[in-house]
Amino acid sequence: MCTLSFLPEKDGYVAAMNRDEQRLRPAALPPAIRRVGQSELLYPYEPGGGTWIGGNARGNLLALLNWYAKETPKLGEKTRSRGEIVPAILPETSAATAQRALDSFDFAGIYPFRLFGFFSSQRQIREWRWDGTALTTHFSEWGRHHWFSSSWSDQRAEAERGNACERDWLQHSADPVSWLRKIHASHIPEPGPFSICVHRADAATVSYTEVCWNRGELQMRYLSGNPCENQSSKVFTLR
Repeated sequence: MCTLSFLPEKDGYVAAMNRDEQRLRPAALPPAIRRVGQSELLYPYEPGGGTWIGGNARGNLLALLNWYAKETPKLGEKTRSRGEIVPAILPETSAATAQRALDSFDFAGIYPFRLFGFFSSQRQIREWRWDGTALTTHFSEWGRHHWFSSSWSDQRAEAERGNACERDWLQHSADPVSWLRKIHASHIPEPGPFSICVHRADAATVSYTEVCWNRGELQMRYLSGNPCENQSSKVFTLR
């Protein structure tokens, strides 16, 4: 259950992600810089070490959505977290090396997901889809995009949240970053399971992560809690 947005800018990009989770799930930890070999990585993380979004010092960004529409009883038991994928692939330096790493990755026990890779120097967006049996690669133009997931219905989340984004974009007058913060805290047409800022009895939006890449600097703004209620955020920088 998440909403991911991406906006290109002249010298980089800005992206934002609402993470929607069960209310009883342990809270994630705020972003931290980690070094893997020669790579510096920045991402928030689960107590077990996995994550749903992260960037590296080259300006590459990875973000992961659960693919609930492909979850079936035939998949068997989930024995590994999808959260281990982003930290494993994030040190890669390009779309091509990320592709090779994913092609050789062992996904046994991992439930379906959609992984998005944004490669600024190549102005390329790749999406990798794992349906539980096979990995496929898809490409999107370097432009504004929004992607959605919901354990209630991926299709309905895409329709309702997508319409909300498009309508609000046509009316926006603020700068892109301010608009992303506004739309990710919004409740169009009302607070609920399919509003961008999610409100359910059992689940909610539990964090907002914003990533800006500009002229060799990656800045990550992290807000823990529901973005419509908590405006206190922390900023982390990777140069």
